[in-house]
Amino acid sequence: MRRHELVSPSCCLSGLVLLLLLALSARAQRQAQTDPSEVAALNAIFSRWGLRASTAWNISGEPCSGAAIDDTTDIDNDPNFNPAIKCDCSYNASTICHITRLKVYRLDVVGQIPAELQNLTYLTNLNLAQNYLTGSLPTFIEKLTQLQYLHLGTNALTGVLPRELGNLENLISLAISANKFVGPLPEVVENLTKLEQLYIDSCGLSGELPSTFSNLKKLMILWASDNDFTGKIPDYIGNLSNLTDLRLHGNNFDGPIPASFSNLVNMTNLRIGDLTGEVSSLAFVANMTLLKTLVLRNSRISDNLASADFSKFVNLNYLDLSFNSITGKVSPTLLNLNTLNLLFLGSNNLSGSLPDMISPSLTTIDLSYNMLSGRYPSWVNMNNLHV
Repeated sequence: MRRHELVSPSCCLSGLVLLLLLALSARAQRQAQTDPSEVAALNAIFSRWGLRASTAWNISGEPCSGAAIDDTTDIDNDPNFNPAIKCDCSYNASTICHITRLKVYRLDVVGQIPAELQNLTYLTNLNLAQNYLTGSLPTFIEKLTQLQYLHLGTNALTGVLPRELGNLENLISLAISANKFVGPLPEVVENLTKLEQLYIDSCGLSGELPSTFSNLKKLMILWASDNDFTGKIPDYIGNLSNLTDLRLHGNNFDGPIPASFSNLVNMTNLRIGDLTGEVSSLAFVANMTLLKTLVLRNSRISDNLASADFSKFVNLNYLDLSFNSITGKVSPTLLNLNTLNLLFLGSNNLSGSLPDMISPSLTTIDLSYNMLSGRYPSWVNMNNLHV
């Protein structure tokens, strides 16, 4: 007689409940529709800019469909999805979708930022970079309070930055580089305490960096080069200890470089230049041993080259100390760093002879306009080296 195993009724019931939940979830997902006000806003924006959605993500006439709701499509890095959106369809028991990301990147869009954009209040990521957007940054930007990433770089935006930017307290990354703004950075930037990345290079800003800037304790990347910033380089920047990438060259800052910069031990990329006023030393870089790029070109450095122990800079691949008043000899240690590719020491007061050996990693060396002596070392004739 064949033996039969007994199946627990509770086991069957659990399985049925699970299947029912999955079915309901799938049904809800099928029924989820984009908020009608956001559909209207998106259509109006695309119409103003002469854009059409790719069928790759808009396969049903419903904006939040296809790649807009899958978990695999990376619209940031896939050129096939441009323009593109991403949605969150978990609202109202998974029946309502809200647009959370909008990408219109490098599509030669011409015109102002449409007023309809203010209706996409669930946006966390807005990328309108590398177009031909004109006009001012509208004050209604304050309504997009969930924004974490706002990228408007490389356009032709003008006017002053609105104080309403200070209401975007969830911003992690703000990029407005390469525009035509005027006036100072508004003091309300102090509200953006979650900022980790701030790109304001070549965007037309002027004046002194506001003291409230010191509140941005989480800042890791600050590109503020090629503007018309004036005054002393703020001492408080040395207290932004999370900084890894700082670019301040091409402004009208006065020296010296604050001694507090010695606190920036996490720095991997530092570019300062075009300073006036008081002279600076090299001592502040002593503990920045993670540096890959160090540019202090035309920074009123008056010090001995030996003040920085470059043997500790094992990751350094680009060093530019040109157009300063640096003295001393070019040490064998510096020329034999294993990772160093580019070395610019021109227009200083270096003296003595050059080392006989250099690292094979070096491709470019500039030692012009110094007071060097002795014979040319044999490496100056190496075919793969530009001297």
